[in-house]
Amino acid sequence: MESIYIDKTKKTPLINLNLKENIFQIKGPSFSEDIIEVYEPVIKWIDSEIPLLQNELTCELYFTVLNSASHKKIFQILIMLNSYMDDGKKINVKWFYDEDDEDIMEMGEDLNELINIPFELITVKN
Repeated sequence: MESIYIDKTKKTPLINLNLKENIFQIKGPSFSEDIIEVYEPVIKWIDSEIPLLQNELTCELYFTVLNSASHKKIFQILIMLNSYMDDGKKINVKWFYDEDDEDIMEMGEDLNELINIPFELITVKN
């Protein structure tokens, strides 16, 4: 599988996953009607590639819109990453949010409390 690059649309985020380059980015809006289709490649990539992780991986998540179905998938992805971290993989998360977007900030805070991955909340100035 190696790497995945899926362009952003009006309803789906950019997905850029490349273990060789140590890239894990999900960025943009996430409110597609078929959220399973959006995140299934990410879940499969994690299962096939993260066991091969040799270095530290920083997961950059930056959502401009995040509906509840997307939120559940992101939580599932973070739980998966957390279990790999428990197996000795070095993983951390950078959660970006626009300075005036309290909803996305609070989602990041909530996720941070629910997982054991080093988690950094980063404000993006508009």
